[in-house]
Amino acid sequence: ALKKLDAIITDSKSSKKDIVKFTGINEEKIKVIYLAAGEQFRKLEIGNWKLEIKRKYGLPDRFLLYVGDATWNKNLVRLVEAIKRAQIPLIMTGKTLIDTDYDKKNPWNKDLAKVQNMILNDGNIIRLGFVPEDDLISLYNTATVFIMPSLYEGFGLPVLEAMSCGCPVITSKQGSLPEVAGNSALYVDPFNIDSIAGGIEKLFKDDKLREKLSETGLEQAKKFSWKKTAEETIAVYKKV
Repeated sequence: ALKKLDAIITDSKSSKKDIVKFTGINEEKIKVIYLAAGEQFRKLEIGNWKLEIKRKYGLPDRFLLYVGDATWNKNLVRLVEAIKRAQIPLIMTGKTLIDTDYDKKNPWNKDLAKVQNMILNDGNIIRLGFVPEDDLISLYNTATVFIMPSLYEGFGLPVLEAMSCGCPVITSKQGSLPEVAGNSALYVDPFNIDSIAGGIEKLFKDDKLREKLSETGLEQAKKFSWKKTAEETIAVYKKV
């Protein structure tokens, strides 16, 4: 049925390749239209919000931030191993990370169960669970570095949210992530724990590199907007 469609919209070139590979649909029928971060994700003005968010969640002065779930593609087992080597505080947000009521025998939950076990009694890794959007924006603005070393992403919205808030980003070149981050991130090999740990240590120590990635990340984020997404989507509908 899919092959009979006049057009298919997807959110990345990576996803477009997957559609072609697994369905055999003519590549010319597939249009890539990027998603965007909400306008509320922005660099905050000077105020007491940084002190308030640190007090609310008991955060250290400098920390690495992860936002997302714990499925296999997020590569959290290697991330936690890298953190244990780098010995840099990691703050993890996402409801899944603090869940206990799930099927631990389900292969889909294998990484979640392993990560939860790995970080037990590790004071260097703090799981916040779900946080309200306003707090999430403050966390992006407060974090020293944001990290998302995924093995695959269909888009990778947290990377764009972090850049929109001026937070320097570490990510991988897997899936669509290079399309989102462009030249405004520090890339690591997600299959290599030493590479992830080394990238974390490098960016934490290099003030100038963090400042550069913060500035270029803000510019990269401006390339994406929901207005642009809507306009390009409407143009496809009109064409077909």
